[in-house]
Amino acid sequence: MISTVNSSHRINIEGGKEILSIVNAINLFADHYENLQKNIQEEINRKRAELKIEKNMLASFFDELPQGIIACNTEGQINLFNKKAKILEAESHIIGIGRSIFNIIDKEIITNALYEINVKKPEKHVVASSSFITLSPSNVLIKADISPIADQRDNFAGFIVVFYNIGKDFELYTKIDNIFKGTANEILSYLDKIKNQSMATPEIAAIEDNLKRSEKTYIKKIKERLPFLMVSDRDIITTVQKRAREKLNISLRPKFPAHINWIKIETYSFIFAFLSILTILKNKTLQTTFNCSLFKEEHFLAFFFHIPNAQKNWDVFKDENIFLTLKDFLNYHEAQISLSFNGKIDRGIKILIPLAEMKECEHVRNIVIARDAYDRPDFFDFDLFTKRQSDSPLNKMPLKDIVYTVFDTETTGLDTRNDEIISIGAVRIVNSRILPAEKFDQLIDPKMDIPLESEKIHGINGEMVKGEPDIKEVLPLFYKFCEDTVLVAHNAAFDMKMFSMKETETKIKFDGPVLDTLLLALIVYPMFEKHNMVAIARFAGIDIVGRHTAIGDASATAQIFLKLIPLLAKKGIHTLNDAIEASKHTLYSKLKY
Repeated sequence: MISTVNSSHRINIEGGKEILSIVNAINLFADHYENLQKNIQEEINRKRAELKIEKNMLASFFDELPQGIIACNTEGQINLFNKKAKILEAESHIIGIGRSIFNIIDKEIITNALYEINVKKPEKHVVASSSFITLSPSNVLIKADISPIADQRDNFAGFIVVFYNIGKDFELYTKIDNIFKGTANEILSYLDKIKNQSMATPEIAAIEDNLKRSEKTYIKKIKERLPFLMVSDRDIITTVQKRAREKLNISLRPKFPAHINWIKIETYSFIFAFLSILTILKNKTLQTTFNCSLFKEEHFLAFFFHIPNAQKNWDVFKDENIFLTLKDFLNYHEAQISLSFNGKIDRGIKILIPLAEMKECEHVRNIVIARDAYDRPDFFDFDLFTKRQSDSPLNKMPLKDIVYTVFDTETTGLDTRNDEIISIGAVRIVNSRILPAEKFDQLIDPKMDIPLESEKIHGINGEMVKGEPDIKEVLPLFYKFCEDTVLVAHNAAFDMKMFSMKETETKIKFDGPVLDTLLLALIVYPMFEKHNMVAIARFAGIDIVGRHTAIGDASATAQIFLKLIPLLAKKGIHTLNDAIEASKHTLYSKLKY
């Protein structure tokens, strides 16, 4: 007991000389043990304080960098980011420790960038990087440089993305581009008039040649400035397909050739050009579903967009200015666009992009991403570099390694069929730490009166929820917040029943694993009579702040859950599956709402 529970406890009993001798020896040992523990704890506290200073210095350094930085493990799970990275966030696209970068940047773009690095990296210990331009969910145009992170054995351990907001630069370059081209076109137009009037001279011919050479040089310089990336036909069209669905409400149905083809493109202008083509098709045909066939044609990769009802719609595509906006894209990529017949009847828009030579090494594909008292926020967790969820099924993962969303709801009452949710609060646990900067705290308009009995418990009245979003808006946002995590709640059966009652209305279904601290506490504290949140918090030595608010109860539940994990381990419950199975055998697991 002295060594495991209370090192300050001493034995105080009466007895014979031999007994007292043993007692004195034990108490003397306890004194030495307690002093040793104190010395060790002081050293630990000193080292922790030093580490905290270093951590804060590192966080401060990253805060002040002009670039946005995101570091990820091999699965794209974010381990580190700085404040500048938050500019990429949108309403349902969140940057946070343990979250996926693929919610911010398309997985296909990052995968291809890493693949290109591995292909062009000639040998170990040679630093390589790749670049791309893309549009973030918050409509920020960024240029990103991506580099792999290696472990001590030089194996692929993750990657780091450094990005710059180039929106203003892009606007400036566009203005310069338009001025140059406008001036050049005007001069060439005047030269044509002079030639038509038979007034051409060697000097005029020289001016014309110089202008055309300047235009070629200008295009070459633009190409040097743009980050061209080696991509596969499948990856880039999958990205276009996703963007078309999200931004244009267009369904694109691609048909791929038997073998992968590679092209070298600037991703942003490519996606923009193809979305422009789909917009033209949508506006001209009034359709929202389009087929696209990909095939090799000599030294090009052909993208053939089939025109629906071609016989009827063909003439509207014959305007020679219809693809004028794509001129720069075609020039920079040495590409071609035309109206074309594919067979005897099929008509469509054909884009030809030069094929790129790709020497594929079998081992390369295997080391990139697996496809299938300081108030500063938590910006990094380097332990995540060595923790990969795909290494073992989620059910077999240790409880301490899982990412959790701990949540609570407040409602108008306890009738799951007729009452409504009026507040959802949640916090995230990553690597056995509560992330204070990542919270979900939202009031909800229930579209009904809140009974006085309920208001007395949670303090939420009708005026407070007036003008707040309803459940149809909030539940999809909460679903996005807790995506790819295990849910935890106290008396989770009630909250999950409230969610399930809204499935038809919101089209949101929570079907992932759920842990209940009520059931887990019954396993750990079977000797106690009460297992409500206040009682369990008292057993665990936790002070609840904001009781009967959704965010307050969620925070308390998270603290309780972290206290329960090592106590569950002592009872042989180590994994998610262990916890679920043990919960099933508790008394309250039969509760239904």
